[in-house]
Amino acid sequence: MSGDGDRDRSGEEDGRSGGRAASSEPTPGVPDVDIAARGELPRPPGTAAEWPVLGTETEYENPFFDAGYDRVERPDGTRGNYYWVDPVDGVTVVALAEGTEGEDGEVVLVEEYRPRQRRTFLTVPGGAIDAGEDVPTAARRELREESGYEADSVEYVRSYYPDGWVRHRRHVTVATGLSAGPQALDETEFIAVRTLPVEEAFETVLDSGAGWGLGPLLVAREAGYL
Repeated sequence: MSGDGDRDRSGEEDGRSGGRAASSEPTPGVPDVDIAARGELPRPPGTAAEWPVLGTETEYENPFFDAGYDRVERPDGTRGNYYWVDPVDGVTVVALAEGTEGEDGEVVLVEEYRPRQRRTFLTVPGGAIDAGEDVPTAARRELREESGYEADSVEYVRSYYPDGWVRHRRHVTVATGLSAGPQALDETEFIAVRTLPVEEAFETVLDSGAGWGLGPLLVAREAGYL
């Protein structure tokens, strides 16, 4: 995000105070736990649990996200504006297809051209959670729409913040017991489906540059699914 003012690269700016307060709602289907690690992360000495937010200003809104800043007081008493982008939470699906007899299973991946980056990426299925959906329901829908696969089982694994600027969380699920079917793509989506062995999937996603696809694979591996 670009903008005027005395701001460092973390999104901090000294400037005017804001208006309405921000709010965050829990995502259905996600346990009420610290999503950053196993328990709370240690805090630097001398810092409060949460820096006081003096005001919030939303400067831009569209159907996909809001953008704005919080006016925050730091532990030393100085104040600054911290900019953010606030889309809805997203879900990702690490879908595991059974291998043929004598072969290991494979990971379902989707290949899609991204106009923002002007290149094609290979990643795991996923997308925004619709209003009223819980995480497993959103995962099943995204998997079916983007890849055509239906899953007998969808398990929630973990959530994380994918970017320091962006407020939304990415919820990782693992889908098993897959059966193939037709895709149900939106009219603006042009997606090819591929299945690759686990190690090749890691390498291919990494080579494509899709960090948003690599994160869920790493989470699933850490949890013992891959």
